[in-house]
Amino acid sequence: MKKFLLPLLFIIALASCTPKNIAYFQDRNPGLSEEVMVNSIPFKVRPGDRISIMVKSRNEQLTQQFNINGTNGSSSMSSNNNVGYVVDDNGQIDFPVLGKIKVAGMNRQEITEHITNALRSSKLVDDAIVTVNYTGLYVYILGEGGGKKINIEKDKFTFWELLAESGDLSINAKRQNILVIREEDGLRTQYELDLTKMKNVYESPVYYVHQNDIVYIEPNNKTKRASTNNGNLFNTWGFWTGIIGTSVISIINIVK
Repeated sequence: MKKFLLPLLFIIALASCTPKNIAYFQDRNPGLSEEVMVNSIPFKVRPGDRISIMVKSRNEQLTQQFNINGTNGSSSMSSNNNVGYVVDDNGQIDFPVLGKIKVAGMNRQEITEHITNALRSSKLVDDAIVTVNYTGLYVYILGEGGGKKINIEKDKFTFWELLAESGDLSINAKRQNILVIREEDGLRTQYELDLTKMKNVYESPVYYVHQNDIVYIEPNNKTKRASTNNGNLFNTWGFWTGIIGTSVISIINIVK
């Protein structure tokens, strides 16, 4: 009996100290093929957002008046970017020649089509080609994510891309209940992601992040305990080896 006792106690001790829920994709199934479900709706521009608009045509001199930069004193421009229109509180931008244009509530493709049609129908630029880009849309990562502000530059910006841009999670970050707070259409909604489960992330409404999303990454239990006096004492190797050693000696003496 004694020859099985020590290995058994050692295995139990190791199991109690094994980190759990650290790896991503714990429900992975190599070789499995699934239909990709696209649950992304292009997000809409909101007041306070910043976009850039470039107009091109065969006549470069004609289009120069539309391609302004931050040095011309336009009230729609941001001093923090070379090119960009800040959407005002009324959801409008002040576009050269065309004047006030309401863009809030439109996605990038809709803004592109609206300005293109306006330039062509008014005969200002018959062959206008308009390009709209995001220049000041951000997602905010708090907690164990390191307190970062990540710029969104395209419509379909995934949560995995967000993590990669932020430098990924540290070993101290909890993977199971990442909080995403989204304000949209006058509503503030909370979502939770479990990065250990692929299906949970891919099917979430926040798999594609939107501007002004707030992502809070909670510290794991070890980090929480470390914030208190002797919080991780019970998880140290020295503590358990001492306990196990004492217990083994006691049990051996009893067995004798």
